Amino acid sequence: MALAEDTEGAAVNSAAPAVRDPYSTKWFDFDLSVGASLPGAFTRTDFDNHGDFAALPSHARAADFVDLNVGGTVQLGGLGFAATGDMQQFSLTQDATGTPGLVLQVGRWKALGAYGAYGGQLALGGGARVVTMQIQRSGDGTLLTMTGIAPEVGALLMPTGLPWRIGATARAPVSGGIFANDVAADTKGVRSVGPFVLPSRVVMPWEVELGVAYQLGPRPLNPGWDNPHEQEAWLRGNIARARATRERERRDDLAALPEGARGARASELDAEERSMRMIEDMRLATETGRLNQARQARYANWPREKILLLASVSLDGPSSQAVSLEGFLDQRNETVGRTMSVVPRLGMEGEPLRDRMLLRVGTYVEPSRYDTGTPRQHFTFGGDVRLFPLDLLGLFPADWKLTMSLDVAPRYTSAGIGLGAWH
Repeated sequence: MALAEDTEGAAVNSAAPAVRDPYSTKWFDFDLSVGASLPGAFTRTDFDNHGDFAALPSHARAADFVDLNVGGTVQLGGLGFAATGDMQQFSLTQDATGTPGLVLQVGRWKALGAYGAYGGQLALGGGARVVTMQIQRSGDGTLLTMTGIAPEVGALLMPTGLPWRIGATARAPVSGGIFANDVAADTKGVRSVGPFVLPSRVVMPWEVELGVAYQLGPRPLNPGWDNPHEQEAWLRGNIARARATRERERRDDLAALPEGARGARASELDAEERSMRMIEDMRLATETGRLNQARQARYANWPREKILLLASVSLDGPSSQAVSLEGFLDQRNETVGRTMSVVPRLGMEGEPLRDRMLLRVGTYVEPSRYDTGTPRQHFTFGGDVRLFPLDLLGLFPADWKLTMSLDVAPRYTSAGIGLGAWH
């Protein structure tokens, strides 16, 4: 939450697209992210924290859990834009032979814009989050599509030179109705496919999250960001003024000549101007390159030793008459989320192998949205491993990294893998 950098950070804080990483030394930059995880890759995993396996019905089999996430960020100076998507898929089959199964696909999408002010010390952002849900049946295609949209905002305070950050984000509730369906409702307005009763809408409650980060060690957490256009402004201004002066002198020179001599003189002046502009452009390119090399050297010379401590708490609002995903998959009319939930999180990050490996460990408490459920504690482990350099047509010149994650809790296991750029 308080760290919130790169495309992954946009998933947790709307201000993340405007956060310029220390290695980002150019006015224009971009970042891509892709990953996959298996949240509960076992048949009877309690991924919704119902908490009582004995109470779960045996007639339904939920399986084939897959979670894919993709995203991208584009940064133009202090402005940043990001788009992310998190797609989950579950399948539900019946024990009775000959009964076709259903596939549930849930998508959480975000489109965000943010701006970094005061030299990157304060980032403010906002945008929209969209939730979609599709229900499919083998051989019949998509039976039902629901979608909803709501705004969200976020902020990050990152004082230059200080070892701490504070982040906050708020998301309005999403309630989506039926967008398209191929299933007719009965006389009571209920839509069903075989033994499965289909939902009438998809809901995500409001969310508020606060987080802090504190970094130990010589590596700076908030070094500030030097805008290349601001560093080059003096030279660009000198060139612009020189060109304006030459244009005025050109007009005065031509005006002082007889009309018949102006054509030849204009050609001479145009040739001189082209030569001057070529020299100025070369000077600008040289100075731009020198300043960029200085910014790169500044980042490369920083020490890498650090221990980053993270803490956050999120509040999830209530949802009236809501049924969980697991409740739908098992066709249980059991309401969830009737009260607000509080989720505390703690984490730590370090780099045991300098410039080669980054490790993370954390924990959080997942409340049960069920009335009779109890909270359970999760332990998370992850890391990045530097792989090899690869330049994709000059667009992505960087060393690649392999990202791995593991989330374990009672009756739950999720393993993930991703690919990105190492910095």
